[in-house]
Amino acid sequence: MSQVEYATSSYKTPMHHRILANMPVQASWVDSVSGETVTIEGMTENVGESSTLVNLETLPPVGSEVRLKLMEEDKAIIEVSTQVIRVERDPSKPLAALTVLDNFKKWKNTAMTAAQAWVTRHWQLNYEEEWVN
Repeated sequence: MSQVEYATSSYKTPMHHRILANMPVQASWVDSVSGETVTIEGMTENVGESSTLVNLETLPPVGSEVRLKLMEEDKAIIEVSTQVIRVERDPSKPLAALTVLDNFKKWKNTAMTAAQAWVTRHWQLNYEEEWVN
């Protein structure tokens, strides 16, 4: 009987929502071959409750730890440790999926709020004048 309930709509999976926002980031990690610190700037594709997808010109290796700064108006609004869980090596749009390793509550509150504010600003800048009452 429990299998029937598991397969029905009574089973609720937790929903982790993401906000599609293009916010500037700065990512840094230690190169395992040279031992040098690599620092690169990029943009988020989306911001989630415990992860983010970022567009970086140089991709860190899967499994590596990346220090990520989410920026707003040239200043860091939050800095967290992340781990690379997936990369997409498309030459036109190289992406790294990062999962947050620390400061979960702060990430969820700060990053999600900033992403929502970005969406609101973007909407107002691009669509407010086009709407007619």
